[in-house]
Amino acid sequence: MNYTGNSLRFYVILLRNPLLIVLLLNILQCSPDGRRDESSPIDIKLVKPNFATITNSQHKGQRIGYRFHEHAPILYGQVPISNERASIDLEKIYKLEEQVSKKGAIFIYDYAIEENEQWVKQDWSFHMIPVRDGVEILLIIKTYSRGLPEFYGIQSCFRLGGLTNSESRKEVANIPEFSEFDLWASDSTKPSLTYVLRKGKWESIPGTSKTLGARTPLGETSDYLRTKGELESEVGPYNAKMLEPIDNGLIIRTNISNTWVCGIVWEQTSHVSDHHPADCLHSIVNIGNIPPYSKKTIRGKIYWFKGTKNDLLNHYRADFIGNEIDGGYYWGMFKK
Repeated sequence: MNYTGNSLRFYVILLRNPLLIVLLLNILQCSPDGRRDESSPIDIKLVKPNFATITNSQHKGQRIGYRFHEHAPILYGQVPISNERASIDLEKIYKLEEQVSKKGAIFIYDYAIEENEQWVKQDWSFHMIPVRDGVEILLIIKTYSRGLPEFYGIQSCFRLGGLTNSESRKEVANIPEFSEFDLWASDSTKPSLTYVLRKGKWESIPGTSKTLGARTPLGETSDYLRTKGELESEVGPYNAKMLEPIDNGLIIRTNISNTWVCGIVWEQTSHVSDHHPADCLHSIVNIGNIPPYSKKTIRGKIYWFKGTKNDLLNHYRADFIGNEIDGGYYWGMFKK
């Protein structure tokens, strides 16, 4: 883990024919959105191995948790034999790695996975950068002698427990504002605070202690291939019951008055789910299709700011829609 500095310097990485040109932005000359400056209210700390806690100075008394590694992967397909077959450009990844490592206030968590019955030997490096509306994340995956197959789904754990959480879990997360379990303790109707996008509109995941989830388009395709057309009704480590498919991997929570929002999204998300059985949001992210002795990058983001569901949707669209770079990284350009 490496967490340095208070000053922030950010780079916009652009793709041109097909080289990446990195533009250094001085903190006083940042882009009009102003989200990439030292006024980020977000702070990230490692509370124990594999667990980080995130605070927001604008949302007093609240802490979100993140678990970096858990359970076993979901597998399908063959390991690619070359970077060319996997459409991996290592030169582009090396440049990206170098630029991200030079940023200011960056939290880095390195996790080495050893070979065992469930996992292939690999290294993960999470680069988490506080911005005004949350945390930008870049995950770098490094393989060794075996590589990763076409689909290698890992679970991301976004912890939102509150006062009703166990004492051990409160060390990582204690955020009553977004806790459904806290709300249900005083409301037996179990209202939902969790939303996904379905056919372009926000829809709630029903309030129940049973683990519920949904497939993205990637999840529909990978599950169809993995099960030879016999889609399972439940998927993942906690057997999440699959609801109707959703548009993408964005899964969010609001407070009861819809004045604060938080959420998480990863590129290459195949499934999302709610409650495992703790008060968490989960994403299954495909980090696979990497040949032996190679690397891959996956981009993610945690959102946390004062606003509505539609405000968050606008931020997501600015950050991700049309701004994807294969093997690269792009900072969103949301205009207020």
